[in-house]
Amino acid sequence: MKRPAVVIERDAVALTSLLPEIRALADSEKDSALGFLPAKAFEDAIGRGRLIAAIVDDRGSRNFAGYLLHSGVFPNAKVQQIAVASAFRKVGVASSLLKALVSELERIGFLSIRADIASDLTNALAFYTKNGFEPVLEHAGGKARGRKIIVHSRQLDTASLFSFAAAQASLQTDFGIRHRNPGEVPVFAFDLNVYFDLVRQRDQSEFARRLFGEALGHTIRLAIADEFVSELRRTSNGLSTDPILQMALQLPRLPKPDASALEQVADRIYDIVFVQRNAKGVGTDQAKSDAKHLAQAAISHASAFITRDGPILNARNELLSTFGIDIATVEEVLDLLPEPFSSPSVALHGEDFELGPIDTAQLSTYLTEMGLPTSIISEFTKLESSVEFIQREAIRCDGRVVAAGVIQVPKGVDPAARMIVHVRHEHHDAELFADHLLSTLVRTSSRSAPVAIELIHLAGQSIVNNLAAARGFQRHANSPTFSKIAVGRPCSVSTWPVVAQQVRRRTGLVLPDTLPITSAGNEIDIQTPKGATTRITAAVLEDLLSPTLLVWPGRDGVIVPITRTYADELLGTAIQPNLAFIANRDAAFLSLRGYVNSPRTANKMRAGAPIIFYESKGKGNGRGAAVAVARIVNSIVVPKSQLNPKSDKRLVINNADGFSATDDVLLTTFDNLMAFPTPVMFDMLKRFDAVGPTNLISAVSLSSEKIDSILTCGWSSGKIR
Repeated sequence: MKRPAVVIERDAVALTSLLPEIRALADSEKDSALGFLPAKAFEDAIGRGRLIAAIVDDRGSRNFAGYLLHSGVFPNAKVQQIAVASAFRKVGVASSLLKALVSELERIGFLSIRADIASDLTNALAFYTKNGFEPVLEHAGGKARGRKIIVHSRQLDTASLFSFAAAQASLQTDFGIRHRNPGEVPVFAFDLNVYFDLVRQRDQSEFARRLFGEALGHTIRLAIADEFVSELRRTSNGLSTDPILQMALQLPRLPKPDASALEQVADRIYDIVFVQRNAKGVGTDQAKSDAKHLAQAAISHASAFITRDGPILNARNELLSTFGIDIATVEEVLDLLPEPFSSPSVALHGEDFELGPIDTAQLSTYLTEMGLPTSIISEFTKLESSVEFIQREAIRCDGRVVAAGVIQVPKGVDPAARMIVHVRHEHHDAELFADHLLSTLVRTSSRSAPVAIELIHLAGQSIVNNLAAARGFQRHANSPTFSKIAVGRPCSVSTWPVVAQQVRRRTGLVLPDTLPITSAGNEIDIQTPKGATTRITAAVLEDLLSPTLLVWPGRDGVIVPITRTYADELLGTAIQPNLAFIANRDAAFLSLRGYVNSPRTANKMRAGAPIIFYESKGKGNGRGAAVAVARIVNSIVVPKSQLNPKSDKRLVINNADGFSATDDVLLTTFDNLMAFPTPVMFDMLKRFDAVGPTNLISAVSLSSEKIDSILTCGWSSGKIR
């Protein structure tokens, strides 16, 4: 029987109407597994909220499928009975009931749950073991049957003083989230060239207009130094006849510093930028004026000084380390701003579920039904705002919301995104739904640039919480949120300096200026947004910054062919999404997916290596281009007879016969999948010497240098250049 969609019924009135069926099922099992309970016990359990029922919706007809009765004294619960109607056995109904109970107990703070199982009930023993229970003691049962009772217990994913202490002891790095006070907007100082780009028709005028437009929209603040006006006055014909000067006098000013302090800092900056480097303009009044601009910006703690002056840009690393003042071009500041989210024009369909947007009313109804705090519901169901981008997604089964997620990204240069994901634990695909929503929302928020994310920690959502931790989210002590930084694109030797710069500007995490590693075990010195300096391995950093891939020197990989049909489904790189009535395989929604090819390539498909997917032309319908990159998790040779494409959620193939001439295939599992913004065409791959002697008919090994070239080309149309 196909696994049904189970609805958990908790309403007392509805449960009371089901009492005859509940009692009939209990009586049918009293001699074998459940034992006898009087009718009054079920009535009392309903009144006390100690009984839940499973309902299966079969073509519009609601059918009673089973119930769970529990007891216990806070904070320790006990399963008294689980019973499933014969028509719905072995399809996951009992697991759905238990998962629903565990989720609710965790939400309200219970620490453990136990079940007492007779030693001769082998099916029941296997069921509880599969669901995370462990035997803790044995005792004699009733004299009539003379059997042993094995007490099983499961610790719940509930915050306690002990779990907090254990978490604190195991902490490695607290990336944290850099927060600004409400209404606080970063201030950027700028020089005369940027101003002239605005008021005169010049090559950079469009960028300048966009920059000042953002200032008018209050996503950033622009301000000038006193020296800016002084310099403009020196070249002006007089206030009354100079509209450019008149306009400049209306611009916001940086705070006026102490004159002697300004002179000291300006002298040091002049020496660093011009004298030490023998830069163009050294000794001129213009150079000394530029130093005063920079000095006031540094003393005022401006977020950055915006310029396109070459000598100043060349000295930015030393200026940042010495004075804490960042130097940026107009384009670099604009690149920090989030871009609007784009949703697929066609709703995605899985097998028996649909993914699509959810409006605030529906989301509020769902979260309220799930018992979330009012403050959280209000935050994530507020009206659309002009100061942030919001994406709300839901997964529905037969029109019923079974999971929902929201990401909110402020429209600023250093946004801290807020995120929530919630699933109904009783659904047999709850992990699939949570995995997809987490991955999709993180990728959405980091598509244009790196971003810091806060994920709300929800009690009772252990599936979401555990998956989040596996994806680099961290929760410290009793924090109400998980946090992570998502880069959203691979980093190679060529692109690392710019990526590291964007990560620092947007999140406060300071990475080395170059990629100084040669293996996953190498340690990197980083400075957290809270100012703490620590060392972390490259492998751990890659996970914490996911989705990303750090292609350090010597991290060789492979490029493999894939037909368009499989690429569209497995990689999600289709130009046109599936029509609404076509269901996607589960792999399309998972972060961990599987690729099948010949065992002859096993020596090239190494765990931890980058893997680039080349969409072959086939019969003319493929693009003939590299379309995505990922990280190999593992690669194993599997007999075709043991590979079941229909039950293995990681796969999108129907059978394995055509993938090798032998009885075996190579199954490669990969994660951290990232689609290229610009597919890298075959001719370009050939220029990089990345096609091998067979022109990508089979897997080809790639050096880290070749991977660097392909990735740089694939992201050339993005914001990082």
